Amino acid sequence: MDQGLLTVIEVLLRMALGLRILYSGVSNVLRWPHAVGTTRIAFPKGATFFGFVGVALMVLGGIGVTLGLQTQIAALVIAIFLIPTFKIQWHRLRALPGTVEKVTSALSEKEPRDVVRQLGRHAIHAYEIGWQNNLILLLVALLFSVRGSVAFGLDNLFK
Repeated sequence: MDQGLLTVIEVLLRMALGLRILYSGVSNVLRWPHAVGTTRIAFPKGATFFGFVGVALMVLGGIGVTLGLQTQIAALVIAIFLIPTFKIQWHRLRALPGTVEKVTSALSEKEPRDVVRQLGRHAIHAYEIGWQNNLILLLVALLFSVRGSVAFGLDNLFK
């Protein structure tokens, strides 16, 4: 493969990872304290502290990887953030079917019950795909934590 094309693809992959994580971090800032409730699944004690830390890791790691600034450290920060997400995904996959059934049984009409069941199936599918996506994001973050920014990053200007 042409080295120039490989470099462009790697830069795009680095920026896509950074922007994806940054978007999620900013979304959590805007929906605060949603992150605390989610964090409570992985860290029952200190959820507010760890929620804040998780959002900070997403925002700072996302900015760093996107800009290619301290890329290896920023990518490692993203990897550290992603590890507890597997516990959250696992918890949601186990808890969601029971929650859907509980809500469904509380509804008296068939049409709303069918809608809730359909929403439940979509939510379960999203969490099944979510842990797989997080695994891919983790592997890409580990790649850049080892490799750094090969081109078109601020790290390259400071070398």
